[in-house]
Amino acid sequence: MKFTFGERLRGKSKGEGRGIVFADMAPYVAPAMLCLAATLIYVYPSIRATSLMYEYSARLRTFGELREMNKKLKLELSSVRSYDFVESRAISDLGFVFPGPGQVVIVAKK
Repeated sequence: MKFTFGERLRGKSKGEGRGIVFADMAPYVAPAMLCLAATLIYVYPSIRATSLMYEYSARLRTFGELREMNKKLKLELSSVRSYDFVESRAISDLGFVFPGPGQVVIVAKK
């Protein structure tokens, strides 16, 4: 049994006209499918590479932002650790005062 397209498209019964037989189209369809597959195999890696490059660029941008934030945090940490900052913060924000000469008691270790 042969599969025909033409008979249905033209509204003819099986006996009238030959129509398009699938076996007749096979020599044209098979190379077209192979060309399509080859095109997809050739194009897909370049599309994938492009998307990976965009992703890499976004990651580099994020890395740069994180590096800049790390620099700022290190600078802030070094300023917070300094004795001058601790002293000024204790005096201005917490209201501490330096002890007078008679207010300091040194306890010697036995």
